[in-house]
Amino acid sequence: MALGPEVVERILADGRYNLIFAPHQRLVERAPELRGFVAGLAGRAGVHADLDSFAMVDGSYTAAADLYLGDTSSQVVEYMMRPRPCVFLNALGADWEGDPSYAMWGAGAVVNSLDALIPAIDAAPALHPGYRGFQTRFVETALGDVAGGAPARAAQAVLAALR
Repeated sequence: MALGPEVVERILADGRYNLIFAPHQRLVERAPELRGFVAGLAGRAGVHADLDSFAMVDGSYTAAADLYLGDTSSQVVEYMMRPRPCVFLNALGADWEGDPSYAMWGAGAVVNSLDALIPAIDAAPALHPGYRGFQTRFVETALGDVAGGAPARAAQAVLAALR
């Protein structure tokens, strides 16, 4: 949670963006202080914070978002199933280029300082066409065929096994 509170505060202070603050469940488990931070967001305009609802895991937030802002969460793969702008936070100062652990960062701008945050968010929609192809290929590599034929293939396999 190194930069999380400051990122949220800068976005809310800017006042132009609505924010869904729904961090990955693993972060919630590892950072118990997050609950106090989220309690402090209650009633503030421009932010919806969630740590516990089913929407955290059912894709509701990734489907609703116009921009992904985060780090290396698996949530970005779900988000990019419908390519849209991304901004990644390099909170740890990682030497990420060429590191497969950060491969998804090829899908958008990478922010290395808090001062670059709002400008990167502002620029992301205009820059997105340059990242769209990467996003599509990344999702295809990560998830395989998502064309919708899997349920029919699974049913055929079950029927074949029952025969």
